[in-house]
Amino acid sequence: MTATVLTVASTKGGAGKTTLVMALAGTLAAEGFHVAVVDADPNRAYASWAESAYEGPAVSVRAEADETRLAEAIDELAPSSDLVLVDTAGFGNRAALLAIAAADAVLVPCTPSRADIEQAAKTLKLIEGAARASRRAIPARVVPCRLKLATAVTRHALAELDAAALPRTEASIGDRVAFAEMTFSGRVPAGDAGQEVAALIAELRGLGWLPNRPSASAAPS
Repeated sequence: MTATVLTVASTKGGAGKTTLVMALAGTLAAEGFHVAVVDADPNRAYASWAESAYEGPAVSVRAEADETRLAEAIDELAPSSDLVLVDTAGFGNRAALLAIAAADAVLVPCTPSRADIEQAAKTLKLIEGAARASRRAIPARVVPCRLKLATAVTRHALAELDAAALPRTEASIGDRVAFAEMTFSGRVPAGDAGQEVAALIAELRGLGWLPNRPSASAAPS
């Protein structure tokens, strides 16, 4: 089988890309899916976390920031996986563009700040350009991240996203201690934080961006 490729991208650092990849990969692996992550960020934040902190079912990890080998890394992992997540750098480098072009869909994390909303719009433009260049549709959604729930700032940020007609997920990731703790403990959050991740996964499944059940033929590489 061939895996779904889901790229997480933003032209701005600190938007929550790696945290989102950690949560999605760990949660889906715990559901029995064969998950692979390509860490295309030269900082290797996800790969370092997976090597030294992650506690959970196996996730295949490849650190590959070299643009000349990125597509090859994705292709090598796809046959043995249900899902390949690609974590990109926090700037618009060529490797990130290639990861977008290789994706079946793209998630764009966005914190509640003017700078992040502007960069989310820029990232969506880059995705549109990649889709035109490859002559196929590359669907994308902004994922609101690090939200302080029930605050005026959050309501304003969501309203700004909607006013700019930026497609976004209804599910969001809150500014919760559990997500910060995950980066140290290696354990995917449960409780309210886990419910937020589960809601996002359910929404992505509804869009057809994630498989509904693990493939019997996939196996960790």
